[in-house]
Amino acid sequence: MTVRDLQKLEELSAAAALGLWADDIVVALYSATQGALGESERHLLDSAAQLLELARERATHPLAPPRSARDLAATTTALSALATLAEAQQTDPPAALAEMADAIRKAATGSLTPADTALVDRVIDLFELVGSHQLVTSNSVLSSRKDVEPWTEMQPISNSS
Repeated sequence: MTVRDLQKLEELSAAAALGLWADDIVVALYSATQGALGESERHLLDSAAQLLELARERATHPLAPPRSARDLAATTTALSALATLAEAQQTDPPAALAEMADAIRKAATGSLTPADTALVDRVIDLFELVGSHQLVTSNSVLSSRKDVEPWTEMQPISNSS
């Protein structure tokens, strides 16, 4: 297996995982609006709120170094979510991200009010966009596999004897 295979496999795995995670957030938010939220969905929503808070922080201070390994691992994900939000034409992405994180926390604790419905719908739209974006990314990686030569090409090994 070439190095390129491993890089593409890692890229595909990351894109697919983020897309599936975003889809799970959408399902958990829908469950929260129906009043049927389990413990695993609560944890999932908590992680989604943390992601949006990190994205807000990165939008406000884009060059600030991550404070922990978790922040470092989430940086790419957070910036991806922020870019998706910006594409959705929010006028103030940091404020919108803070509002959405609050709505997710309300959903996780079962304290959504009828007034929160529109905001929860925006959060669902955001995570649907993230999931769709990751599907496109996954498909792009998979279609690049059709170009067989770069994947199967072997680099010559020099014999130093």
